[in-house]
Amino acid sequence: MQKKLFTIIGLFAIALMPMAPVFADSPDLTAGFDPNAVLTDNDIFSLSDSMSHDSLVNFLRSKGALADIQVMDIDGTEHSAADVIWEFANMYQINPKYLLATLQKEQSLVEDPAPSQRQLDWAMGFGVCDSCSKDDPAIQNYKGFANQMYYAARQMREKYYISILINGTTISGMGPGITKIIDGIPVTPVNAATASVYSYTPHIHGNLNLWTIWRRWFTKNFPDGSLVQGTPSKTMYWIRFGERRPFASIAAAQSLTNLDNLMTVSDSELAAYPLGATIQFPNYSLLKDPSGKIWLLVENERRQIINMDTFHALGFIDDEIENVKDADLASYDIGDKITSANVYPTGELVQAPNTKAVWYVEVGVKHLIENGTILTMYFRGQRPKKVAQATIDQLETGDPYRMKDGELVKSNDSPAVFVIEHGDKRLIPSGDIFESLGWKWSSITSVPSNFLATYSDGDPVGNAPPVIADATDTSSTATAALQK
Repeated sequence: MQKKLFTIIGLFAIALMPMAPVFADSPDLTAGFDPNAVLTDNDIFSLSDSMSHDSLVNFLRSKGALADIQVMDIDGTEHSAADVIWEFANMYQINPKYLLATLQKEQSLVEDPAPSQRQLDWAMGFGVCDSCSKDDPAIQNYKGFANQMYYAARQMREKYYISILINGTTISGMGPGITKIIDGIPVTPVNAATASVYSYTPHIHGNLNLWTIWRRWFTKNFPDGSLVQGTPSKTMYWIRFGERRPFASIAAAQSLTNLDNLMTVSDSELAAYPLGATIQFPNYSLLKDPSGKIWLLVENERRQIINMDTFHALGFIDDEIENVKDADLASYDIGDKITSANVYPTGELVQAPNTKAVWYVEVGVKHLIENGTILTMYFRGQRPKKVAQATIDQLETGDPYRMKDGELVKSNDSPAVFVIEHGDKRLIPSGDIFESLGWKWSSITSVPSNFLATYSDGDPVGNAPPVIADATDTSSTATAALQK
């Protein structure tokens, strides 16, 4: 795919499946780690979300010394370690991110500023079982950085993945849907990737380390308000205040977000975000709790309608009410009560006769539409309701109507692209960052430059994940090659 110009300066079909992580009963497992789903198949067996050669080299140089260390390839010629990683990643269609994470898990190679020859010789821990000596003559054919990369990449593709596709299990008997007791914990891999990593490292702790390294290095940091869809779960989430909140329906998502801005993200990357409460109902739903109180949902708030006279006076009808349990309302903050003075509780565009100013009124508060771009983006085809100027003047005045969090915009006279977050515009510094976060170029909206200038500049968008303590498996945990 040809990448679009991007300067440094500056409906679909969704099968919604509620995703509830399954955790084994162990007090020692890190929050967010599911031993049944360590990584996804795309994380290991696909190059669709992998690195370019230059990105691989730059990543290694940012971490340690491995990028430029010269090693002997399997054909007897000398190459950089980075080139050897790239060679076997492509030869066996293994995501180089997985190879990097395994190098760190096994020998701390990626972040070591001065790795020893012994670390390089057994880089992937291939062929060395828990009780084996690295000096054992029987495993010397696997010694050497290039040999380690070659055998490990080939093992993942041919002995594990292809074996699962043909036989349902790896050569060690691990397979999706097959329960094995590992370190005293029943583990049932949900995918080929998880079955494969347990075949390679048959320990909970070793794969927790792999997951932790992956999460620290490769988890994406999404701007607040981002709409993401996990793969392979297909669950849609709203990233809000450091959590991923699943939507129970497309209608709920559509009422709060722009579905055109949906980003596809690996479930393993999303695991870095704590799971928040499910968004079960569309915005402006009318809900009756067991005590008989009627609530109007307005984004993250529930606002009680004080009585049925007010309910009917505001234009609601009884058939719109849905009976719910108290637990269904628990995740919503309680806002101010709604009285008959709170006109337009579900939002309305209004305009006085013979004036140009257009206002959005919601629950009795008016918000000025400062630019026609807002009407195009959020109110296409809607005509403002004509009301007396005196009526508008009596309403409480709120902040001007702003673009929603997660919106991708550029000015009509510059290629620089921004994402809106909490009222600020955050520059997306490069096309690589844009595409790595899963955004689509078609989702960018061009707006007048003078309108965009009314938004303050926030921090540029990076791809730094949440800071998580490193966990490195310093001992080689891969089982002997003949047992894999």
